[in-house]
Amino acid sequence: MTPMIDFSVAMLHALADFLASEPIIYLFGSVVFAFVCKGVKSLMSF
Repeated sequence: MTPMIDFSVAMLHALADFLASEPIIYLFGSVVFAFVCKGVKSLMSF
């Protein structure tokens, strides 16, 4: 059981390091910004 837990912990750490890299943060920020702009645009059209 311990090797499986160690493997899961290592995979989660690798995933966290990947998600913390700059291109992923920029991509996530761009997607969130697009949704915010879409929401503001729809509110202004009323």
